[in-house]
Amino acid sequence: MPERIAREWNSLVEQTSTETHQIVYSIVHDYEDELKQRYRAYLEGDPDLASLIGESTNLTAFTDRFLEWMKKLVDPNATSGEIFFSEQDSLGDTMARIGFPPHAVSRSIRKIKLWFLRHLAEADVSRQQLVDAMTFVIGLFDIALEVREASYQKGVASNARVNEAYRLHLLGQNLGMERERQRAALMEWGHGILAAFYQNAASSELPRLWKSEFGLWLNHKAHILFERQPKLELIKQLVNRIDNELVPALERVSFGDRSQISDAAGRIEEELSAIKFLLNSIFEAHIEVESGRDPLTQLLTRRFMPSVMMREIQLQKVSAAAGFCVLLLDIDHFKTINDTHGHKVGDLALRSVAAAITETVRQTDFVFRYGGEEMLIVLVECDEAMGLQVAEKIRSEIAKLSIPLADGGKFAVTASIGVAAFKGELDYERILARADKAVYEAKEGGRNRVTLAPES
Repeated sequence: MPERIAREWNSLVEQTSTETHQIVYSIVHDYEDELKQRYRAYLEGDPDLASLIGESTNLTAFTDRFLEWMKKLVDPNATSGEIFFSEQDSLGDTMARIGFPPHAVSRSIRKIKLWFLRHLAEADVSRQQLVDAMTFVIGLFDIALEVREASYQKGVASNARVNEAYRLHLLGQNLGMERERQRAALMEWGHGILAAFYQNAASSELPRLWKSEFGLWLNHKAHILFERQPKLELIKQLVNRIDNELVPALERVSFGDRSQISDAAGRIEEELSAIKFLLNSIFEAHIEVESGRDPLTQLLTRRFMPSVMMREIQLQKVSAAAGFCVLLLDIDHFKTINDTHGHKVGDLALRSVAAAITETVRQTDFVFRYGGEEMLIVLVECDEAMGLQVAEKIRSEIAKLSIPLADGGKFAVTASIGVAAFKGELDYERILARADKAVYEAKEGGRNRVTLAPES
């Protein structure tokens, strides 16, 4: 879709005259205050949006970002179609992440188009210029809406899958037990197909694998546990072959022909064995990571971080909310550690740092392996002062570590930490961006230090 949308955008811009583009651009600038007031009134007038956005400062920020987006969208010096697509796609993803209600994306675009068309109708332009400008405005916003809605729906679906996976994690989902349960379900269906064949001799209808306990699990739950796992598609293809080809072939076999029955049942058993092999390999690959723990450090995996962050932001909407802090930690000179002492020692350093963090924070806090040598800590019910205090304690404990070497020597390890306290953000990515900027400044400032993130 990106290439098609980019081509449509480029074509629309190229076919629109500079004069027409300027007419549309002037309306935004000439009626800037009116546009801001109308958009703010739209946000305040929709109960779902008003509840989501909350504070007046957020309303102002949303309105300002909207106006900035509008100016970029109608700018005569338009960007390329590829950049246009990327920007609209990012907006849709942000809306999904924030939790915008489904109607918000299309309704806002519809209201903007009507506002534009009304002002165009009142403009002092020729009939042809009016038609050209209306055509441009409708095409412009319809393309933007198409991209944003697609991105929004994709983001909503992704968030829903992650939230369900997180729910299963919290309920103590045991992948080892789940694997054995599904293997048993496959075996039970395989043993039952011949029994069903003999019991239903007068009828040609045999049970399908898709309707079995295993088939239902595969269709409704497997994609939650094993998102975007290619082998799942192979398993589904095998199930389709069993249901659409092999079981019907068994149904056509004569009840008294043992040779044909054995041959048909044998082909089904071969496909079931292939499914079991693929199923086992999928579970083996995920049994550590999908349990919610990083196998090396035993910290939470990054996969569940969005669910935790969105939940913490939601909790801040109550009057007695105490805030929370995000600490982003980066082990100093980790590449040098690996290059000098080897990856085995590097892994030991990672485990030691992870243990120092978990021993310092409360059990109610969250510690994630964020990536490589980075770790993310979410301190719940924590203000900025407390966040800095805990971060300094973590930094100090890490600095005390003494990592043993194979030759009997030891070396010290340090970490740089960026601290970002919750400042009313609706999108957790903004908090993470501030924490990331702070840890960068800590490293630039000499490493082995704690730096507080700016507010924006």
